[in-house]
Amino acid sequence: MITEISNFVDLIPEDFHTSELSLGQGLYIIIDFDENGNLSVKNVKSFLIDKKQKCYKSNETGQLIETDSTFDFAIREYYSRLIATNKALDLPYKKIHTNNPYVIFVKKENVNKIQASFGKFFNSYYGLAGIIKEENSITNKIEDFCNREFPGFIYNLPLYPYLPDGSYIKIYFNVDLEVIKESSKAYLEDNLFINKKDYNLQLADRTYGLSGFLNGANIKKIFMLHKTTSFNVNNRIDRQTALNLYRFERLLANRKLPNTVPIFIDKAELNTEFVRLLGKDGQRTFRELIRELFIEHQQDISNYYLMNWQNRKGIIINDFDFVPLFRYYMNDFIIRNIMGLPNVPEEYEIKNIFDFETTVLPKIFNNALVVLTSKNTVLFKYFDEIDPSYVTRNTYQSIIKYRKSFYDFIYKSRSEAVTGGMFYDIIINGILDEIRKQEDKSYPIREKLNILFSLNRKFDTKNKNFGGIEMATRIPEYQEKLRKLLNESSYHLENDDYEFAFSAGQLIYYILTKSQSSSKTHALMEPFISKNDPVQFLQIITRAIDQYKHALEFGSPRFEKLASEILG
Repeated sequence: MITEISNFVDLIPEDFHTSELSLGQGLYIIIDFDENGNLSVKNVKSFLIDKKQKCYKSNETGQLIETDSTFDFAIREYYSRLIATNKALDLPYKKIHTNNPYVIFVKKENVNKIQASFGKFFNSYYGLAGIIKEENSITNKIEDFCNREFPGFIYNLPLYPYLPDGSYIKIYFNVDLEVIKESSKAYLEDNLFINKKDYNLQLADRTYGLSGFLNGANIKKIFMLHKTTSFNVNNRIDRQTALNLYRFERLLANRKLPNTVPIFIDKAELNTEFVRLLGKDGQRTFRELIRELFIEHQQDISNYYLMNWQNRKGIIINDFDFVPLFRYYMNDFIIRNIMGLPNVPEEYEIKNIFDFETTVLPKIFNNALVVLTSKNTVLFKYFDEIDPSYVTRNTYQSIIKYRKSFYDFIYKSRSEAVTGGMFYDIIINGILDEIRKQEDKSYPIREKLNILFSLNRKFDTKNKNFGGIEMATRIPEYQEKLRKLLNESSYHLENDDYEFAFSAGQLIYYILTKSQSSSKTHALMEPFISKNDPVQFLQIITRAIDQYKHALEFGSPRFEKLASEILG
């Protein structure tokens, strides 16, 4: 896995890492060198950037006016970031949050405390870069400037009063970008590995250690150590691999990759093509990218690792798994309008797996797992927290129990992940929820039945859910038989439990239409569907007839025929 991620990062162009990065809220300061190579507060430009990425400068009266800046703030920030504050150059102070002296970040509340950090910060940098401190060097001039001008020149900037508390002050000394890159490289080489003293090994000319990517090894945490082996750790990697993992982590932190990422094994051309598509037309979803890959490389979408991740309060890997083969197209997945929904085609063919995801899942999970929003966007909550206060108990339990199975079915092409029992359980419990609600839910109930009757065979291959009966064809047959029963005095119910249940349902529906309730809903069916014993079921129908007898038309031959067939 680590090797594949490292190889994947090797294929990503340098400019992809640094393009279209957003800037955080803060005060951005550019300090230029004069013709003599000296720094002065007179050579300062400053900009205020807010949470919405709007850029401001101050006019002659000190008021904010919106402006633009072409300075490459984001690229310089990318190369100047610390791995973590515990690897700051000014330890133990941790006030300067950059890895080189050409870009200095400090929180607003620490401006008046930063003076003590400069000595440690610059000395650490000289040691890191192997530089001998020289008079009149650029670095030495920056150090002198910091010691001489901080914090006064910050307070005197016209934009400083507009800076919100908790924001960063970011100072950029206008040196060549390559100087910053070289400094970043030296910093990373020295700090990529965690707990160097405890875990680093030197073999020949290569150093091996533990990467900090989603790793928190700590020799002081004795309960996390191997106690029955001859080694402390077994996941050391070389420095270049550690660098690639760090860069991969930055891609995730900067949201440069979709939340679902395929990493192909021994298929550099597919990884290259995926990266090319990533950089095309801005941010794109996994579904869009994999669709294009599949259209062009159908036989090659196989043997890859699939990673699902999210960046909420830190990077979390939700799932990482091997996929031997991806199935994009779906064969004979047809939803038939068996229940006669108005303004719905007789048949709708689901052609691909993502069509299935956005057509079927919102309906069977009541728009709580795959969410179709009012803004015509789609939210996917396979790994998100589900608030039980917004869904029924049955829907909540179905999502928690089965969402990983549907994720595997859709994204890993595991046809066995969703069974017939799961499919039936989700839909029937969803229908029971709709019935118990106080508003009319006949439409979503019929939608769910259309899906269940049409697609059951795709998950329940032996059709055990319906005793081997093909409901998609049997329902129209029952409808025709009911018409015959009501219109022909010589025709009677056959010895068929399913036909009996269908006909009994029609009788119950007719009886309940006579209810005078102001809120006539499917909740009226609760007494009937809760009866599992046949005798009790017939008794509750008899009571319903007695309850609504005043509204039932006397001498109606069709009602009397149906009631006599059901009640005997």
